[in-house]
Amino acid sequence: MLFVTPLSCEENTTLNEIHKNHWNHAPRVRSHAILLSAQGFKLSKISEILSVCRQTVATWVHAWENDGICGLIDLPRSGRPCILCDESEVKAIEYVEQSPRSLKTVLAELSDKLDIDISHATLKRACKRAGLSWKRVRKSLKSKRDPVLFEKSRQQLEALIEQDKQGIIDLYYFDESGFTLDPCVPYAWQPIGKTIEIPASKSDRLNVLGFIKRDCSFFSIVFNGSVTSSVVVASIDSFILTIQRPTSLVIDNASVHTSSEFMENIERWKEHGLTIVPISPYSPELNIIEILWRKIKYEWMPFSAYQSFANLNDSLVKILANIGISYTINFA
Repeated sequence: MLFVTPLSCEENTTLNEIHKNHWNHAPRVRSHAILLSAQGFKLSKISEILSVCRQTVATWVHAWENDGICGLIDLPRSGRPCILCDESEVKAIEYVEQSPRSLKTVLAELSDKLDIDISHATLKRACKRAGLSWKRVRKSLKSKRDPVLFEKSRQQLEALIEQDKQGIIDLYYFDESGFTLDPCVPYAWQPIGKTIEIPASKSDRLNVLGFIKRDCSFFSIVFNGSVTSSVVVASIDSFILTIQRPTSLVIDNASVHTSSEFMENIERWKEHGLTIVPISPYSPELNIIEILWRKIKYEWMPFSAYQSFANLNDSLVKILANIGISYTINFA
């Protein structure tokens, strides 16, 4: 038999569903083979596409013709009894939740408390069945913030974003960030058995005060020195010279943004068309410029920047000058 019998609409839909979504790899491949056969592909071509022998494809086609969907699904097989029964697996996951960074600790607890000895791989499979995955733990300030104030700030920003889209105002986000020769270590593709090493050393700090819009319009000031309220006030004074319409400036609650020196200038800035919009404390996700700093430090800054302070300065200035051109962010 070279080709399967023409498929009905229901059979085609079912096979496509199995091919795309079945939890087991084998039925996905077999359903793919039947779909290819129905499209007119010969057994030899299907075997080439799926990297299996021709006889295997023929067996799948015959199984489909004789038993339909059931012919593509493996029947339950006998095997070694599962080491982790339902109750012990639940207990294992509880131990994992208590010690999420060390499966060795969990294995020791299973052995000591339940007298169950399993392999690291078996425990990992149990974790995956429970919907757990190994990924980076992230810092969070959510527990410290006031949810009422956060929601109020979020709604205020939504209204300002809509005014910005309509061209009524310009909405900018402001923050400071520092860069030194002690690099933020990013993930990178590296040869197996080898590690990319980035030089790290003490150095002066390049501070950047940045103003960014959601369309990546960007204004910045770079200097080598401490960020004080006086510096922030001077940078905003420089920024005011560039605005062309009423502008709202989102800032966080850093001490240099709440000092008496800073507060004294708010009304003066407002007279020049700039309104300061403070966000609720501990809400960095409301200030999109935080995404920019992360992009620069972890993605855009080349490894060569950390070879010398001059390289760091040159690389940083180049990136800042090309934000919105070569370096863009899609702020959803």
